Amino acid sequence: MYDTFGRIAEITVYAILNFLPYLALALYPFRNNLRYSGGKTALLTVLATLLQVLFGLQAAFSPVSGTGILSALSTTVYCLLYFWAVKAHPGKLLFTLLVLSNIANCTVVCSKCIEGQIFPALAVQSYRWSFSAVMAVVQLATLIPLFFYCRNIYAGVVEMDTDISSWKYLWLAPATFYLLWFYHIYGNTQSSLEIALQPVHALFLLAINAGALLIYHIIVQLINEYDRNSLLERQNHILTLEALQYKNLQEKIRETQQARHDLRHHITVMTGLLNEGNSEKLKAYLEGYRKSLPDDTSVSFCRNSTVNLLLQYFSQQAGLAGIPFTAHADIPENPPIAEHDLAVLLGNLLENAVNACSAQNSMERRITFRGRFENNFLVFTIDNTFDGKLIPSEDGGYLSAKRREPGIGLSSARHIAARYKGILRTEQKNGIFYASVLLYLK
Repeated sequence: MYDTFGRIAEITVYAILNFLPYLALALYPFRNNLRYSGGKTALLTVLATLLQVLFGLQAAFSPVSGTGILSALSTTVYCLLYFWAVKAHPGKLLFTLLVLSNIANCTVVCSKCIEGQIFPALAVQSYRWSFSAVMAVVQLATLIPLFFYCRNIYAGVVEMDTDISSWKYLWLAPATFYLLWFYHIYGNTQSSLEIALQPVHALFLLAINAGALLIYHIIVQLINEYDRNSLLERQNHILTLEALQYKNLQEKIRETQQARHDLRHHITVMTGLLNEGNSEKLKAYLEGYRKSLPDDTSVSFCRNSTVNLLLQYFSQQAGLAGIPFTAHADIPENPPIAEHDLAVLLGNLLENAVNACSAQNSMERRITFRGRFENNFLVFTIDNTFDGKLIPSEDGGYLSAKRREPGIGLSSARHIAARYKGILRTEQKNGIFYASVLLYLK
């Protein structure tokens, strides 16, 4: 009886050590995206741990050898419960789970190899206390640095609003290493225990995991770099808006200075006409002078300064190219959207419209903009004529006419729309390109 309870205790300790620390690490980066409260998440964790203990007991006491199947089943249940508890992009969850699974598998093999060197008699038996003791030490050496890495670097990466499409494929990197480990352990003529006890196999898997960790770190750094580039892009759009404001101000100052410089000449002429008593000619001269003065009123499209400035600028660009530009905007002064996101989103779409019309050979060109904010919904529609046929890209956008690559502007606008739980739809029909944006702003 004592031996039975002792074995159950040993298996339970091993199952908890091999599961709970990794589940905690998997949940930590997504602590702000849990589907349930802390109490309910803790209950799910307990249930998942109990299932892992049951799988361990089944593997230890079952007369039929099915360790590989039980391991795969355990991982499947682990994934299902994890996806149930965390609300995030599936690619992020898969990437995190597979990375931690690879680390857990490497820890198990290395711990068994060390146990074989220290406790050779116990190492040939499964789930002994010596194995759990060695694994606890190995975990302290690996999981503590891993926790600080998750806290200081990885948690910030998974919370970034990076391009969702990239996470569709990033998880394939740890999945490849996981399959390699699984095949090396269970696709061999030797048993998994015999393989783990041989230092050469442990060193091989350790080297593989070291290379894998380097690749994972490079991926994390690339995502960080992408986020920094996105931030710079948003800052550049803000600087562009400020430059436009400065340019318009400088133009007004130049026109005013020119008018003041010419004023004395007009006064000389008008004084002469007045002295001659030629009132009719003086009246005609004053009317002509009034018409020659620069317009001191700027077109105001809406109350929002960012949207108004962009519409002013691109309407001027369209005018210089001889493109009729029509805008109907009803955007309040401070809608609940970041100013830089609004600038990037609308700026990219208007720039694409002006560029497409400017490249037209036919003279039937036009751009029509409509914008409205009502009931927490911000809606933009931009219709512009264009020549030729647009080529769709794999990301749902179109290939750039300049580089034959996916257009950066439209992709950036689509990403911002997704960030605000909105949509960006595009359509080409009868020589007109339609772009529509719908954002729900709480």
